[in-house]
This record gives sequence, structure tokens and C-alpha cells, in this order.
Amino acid sequence: MAGAERFAVEEGVSAAGAVDTLTLDHSAWRRFVAGRPEATCFHRPEWAALLADCYRYPAFVVAQRGGDGEVLAGVPIAQVGRPGRPPRWLALPFSDECGPLTGPRGSVSALLAGVDALRRRRGADDLVVRADVPAPVASAEVAVVHELALPTAGGGARPRSSVRRAVAAARRNGVRVRVASTEEDLTGAFYRLHLRTRRRQGVPVQPRRYFRLLWERMIAPGHGIVLLADVDGTDLAGAVYLTGGTTVTYKYGASDERAWSLRPNHAVMAQAITWAAEEGYATFDFGRTDLDNPGLIRFKETWGARGRPLRYTSFAGRSGYGGGRRSQQLAAPVIRRSPPLVCRCLGELLYRYVP
Repeated sequence: MAGAERFAVEEGVSAAGAVDTLTLDHSAWRRFVAGRPEATCFHRPEWAALLADCYRYPAFVVAQRGGDGEVLAGVPIAQVGRPGRPPRWLALPFSDECGPLTGPRGSVSALLAGVDALRRRRGADDLVVRADVPAPVASAEVAVVHELALPTAGGGARPRSSVRRAVAAARRNGVRVRVASTEEDLTGAFYRLHLRTRRRQGVPVQPRRYFRLLWERMIAPGHGIVLLADVDGTDLAGAVYLTGGTTVTYKYGASDERAWSLRPNHAVMAQAITWAAEEGYATFDFGRTDLDNPGLIRFKETWGARGRPLRYTSFAGRSGYGGGRRSQQLAAPVIRRSPPLVCRCLGELLYRYVP
């Protein structure tokens, strides 16, 4: 969406400043995000642009602005189309949590009222904010997020003895963890492990072009790292970590299940937490875990992370907006029994519709 479109805040809301739509790379939005320590990787303009380019979503920022033109509050939005149905506005697709950012002079309520008024005028069926925010309807708990306070923030909880033993076992087994240095490390080595993992889980895999853009927009500019674990040159596990504000977010993990006994996943996670602490980040975010996955919840807790409910808000008051869970459950048995090509093709065809 080129330029900025100004519109009046509707429904009697008194805003501290005008509400505009801005391009993702608008300088005022970039300055605002850079100055908010609570911003995460999902607020970065590069992240929204990556999604827009990969999945052909119209994407923009809705911002409350002061008289000097500076952003007081804002939220990135992607318009997600659905065959035969009106589009939805999401903040943001494929993002664990992405609530509005607000400065001292901003108003979350006024900002969201403006966003909701604008989406209605443009014919969007719903506004879904992946956070618990002030809204005319209640939010719903869809998952849990686990966060580990790092030493920089006075934290650094000690992992459980089982984790410490697993990390030590990985070292004894000759597991070596390296930082990815080329695009091929992500689009080749990690992607092969990721495809194997997704097929095992019965979930479509993202298009390979997504990982090319992820390297170009996030990893190469220094907004995250990719770690790979190998034994004698054979890659066994890997993970993608993205950064924003004072937080490192664990976004993707992948592994060869035949090598789990060597504990490569523990080696990767331990290295990532050490790296985050050494780089001065305050929080290590283990990411979203669905409520029906107690095993993964327990795994994250063994690292000393503390869970909190993750709530999403639908301004149309709808349920079932947590990311296409029903359709994924139906497709899972087919994906597990089919060749890897089926997992890839379903991702190419359907991924953009179940964000």
C-alpha cells in the first residue's frame, strides 16, 4: 500500500492523535519500532514485508500519530484473502504474538478503534489481533508462551538436571553446533530437516521461497541466527531464532528423529540461550505451544521458562481463529503417509490461507 491514507477515527473515539495507514518501511514507523524495547521480531518491518512478499498479502501499518508526524502507537496488519469469502485483517499471520506497540502519548484503545473502523470501511470481515487487547469482545486463550528471563534482566533460571545431563551427553556424543553462515545452510540443510519434521508432525511445510526471504530479510541483516547441529558432518538438528527489542524468539526447530538419542536438539537450544545472554538480550522466548501439546510444554519448562496464556482477539467475536487447526488435523494423516513431495505441494497450495 503506497503512501499514507488519513481517515477520521469513528464511533466517537477521542484519539490523542490522527490515525494513518503507513507503508511498512515508513521512516516514522521504523524509528518507533526501534525505540520500543518491548517490540519483538514480529514487529519488525522486515518481518511483515517478508510475509507480504512470500504469500502475496497486502500489508501496511496503522499508526496513531502526533502533530509532529511521529508515531504514538501502531500495529502492523496483513490482509489475508480466502476463496469465496471476504478477507480478514490479521496482526500478524504466522506470528506467535503481535499486539499493538504504544508510546507514552499513545492510546491502544483509540488505535484499535481506528483500525477496526477502517477494516469495516474496506470490507474486511474481521480484525484478528494475536494478543490480548482492549476490544468490544473477549479474547480467547489459544496457546501458551514460555519465556526465560536471561541474566541481563536479573534472571537466568537454572535448567532441570535432565536438561543438564542431555546437554552433557550431546557433547560426549560428538555433537557440534555451528552458526549458519550461508543461505544454503537455511534453504538446504535446515530445510531438509524441517521438511522431515513437518511430515512427521503431519503439517504442510512452508514454500522454499519463504526460507530464501527469511535469510534475506531477517538472518542476513542480523535480525536472527540459524544454528545447526551435526556429528561428523551429518546435520541432525537445527533451529531458527529471530530477534527484536530485548527478546530472542525461538521460531522453528527441526531434527532427524533417528538421532534423538544423541541429544542434538538440547545442544542447539543450550547454545542459543548462551548466545542470547552473551548478546545482552533480556528475554528468551520459547514460542507458542498449542494447548493440546503437553509434552512440548513440559520440555520448555525443563529449561526454566515460565508459561503464560497466549490470547488472540477477534473483533468480529468469532472463535476458531487460532490458525486453521481443524483443517490441519484433517490433513495430518494424509501427510504422514505420503511422500515428502505431498507435504511440500500442500504447503505451496494452502499455506497462505491458514495463517
